Amino acid sequence: MLCRALKISRSGYYAYLAACPNAAATAREEEELVAEIRQIHEESRRAYGAPRITAALRRRGRRINRKRVERLMREHDIRGITRRKRRNLTKPDRRAAPSPDLVGRDFTATEPGTKLVSDITY
Repeated sequence: MLCRALKISRSGYYAYLAACPNAAATAREEEELVAEIRQIHEESRRAYGAPRITAALRRRGRRINRKRVERLMREHDIRGITRRKRRNLTKPDRRAAPSPDLVGRDFTATEPGTKLVSDITY
């Protein structure tokens, strides 16, 4: 009678009951995994992100997907850091004269092919 009142099938109710122990086991397994992730993260002085933690877990014998590690790290607010200094590879020559503006910022043309402009972007 309760299934009819809630508008659910009896088989759906019993499937839910059967899945409850599995959900608890999965939650317990994930808590153990998060503890192991935290341990690896602390051993790396909080530097490792998801790819390196996944590799470390695989070296320890765990079969695990990187996306699962990413999700668990995101849910438990575990973040890797980068210790490298950012390098700017292209530096403008301060002494060089700027290019002249031959078009005068007027890009309208009376006919096709009279004003050709381009840009170099790295």
